[in-house]
Amino acid sequence: MKETLVQLTLRELRRVYSDPLALAVMIGVGAMAGLTGPFGTFALLPLAPRLLYWLLIALGSYGAGLVGAVPAYARLTARHPLALRILILGLGASVPVTLYVIAVSLLFFPDLGQTGIALHELYLYNLAISLGLMTLLEAVVRPRLAAGALPEEPTSPPILDRLPQAVRGRLTHMSMADHYVEVFTERGKALVLMRLADAIAETRGIDGLQIHRSHWVALGAAAGLGRVDGRAVVKLRDGTVLPVSRSHLAAARAAFGSS
Repeated sequence: MKETLVQLTLRELRRVYSDPLALAVMIGVGAMAGLTGPFGTFALLPLAPRLLYWLLIALGSYGAGLVGAVPAYARLTARHPLALRILILGLGASVPVTLYVIAVSLLFFPDLGQTGIALHELYLYNLAISLGLMTLLEAVVRPRLAAGALPEEPTSPPILDRLPQAVRGRLTHMSMADHYVEVFTERGKALVLMRLADAIAETRGIDGLQIHRSHWVALGAAAGLGRVDGRAVVKLRDGTVLPVSRSHLAAARAAFGSS
């Protein structure tokens, strides 16, 4: 199944908000801001509302930033310098972050004039916040997720029930072979007589992506995108190289972060 930008955004939100390091950083930043009261909030809000305000800003701004960054991220590759990726993603994230901050601020300050900050100043502040969030995502969170081992699946996907017992294991990828689907796991491979679309439907519980009309990969098994003879490919951790079709390239870039 081809992922839409909405699906990719939701998956990125789920992955980031389930990462303990990212959550710890966001909560830490929010708590520190709540205690120190920057931008005049120390005088405008008592301690408890001030802590709540800054925790909402820190936690929610991250998600708002991702919503704006994913469309830009789908067009970036690992060959772009880290600083350039952070700048482009920060610019993409800054508008939804600003809108989110305004919405939260209105809950605490019905008259935004109380804060003494003009809207253009607010945008510049949030651009700086967005750049910081994208730095955390690109330099810390994403490399940490990419370096992790293939996660344990809580339940066995139905496709594994079709395989011989000896090769049942963590699913890595699937490829069409005539009228069969060749299913690959960490323990081996087997042919199953079915359509690839039906096989993909039986991978539920595993984060994966169709990268070509004939190929599907588990995200945890992929090392990233690359190029062979000028063509985009997905490189798996076991050394397998699979082609990426042009129609699936944007989704693959958003999922794997390189090309």
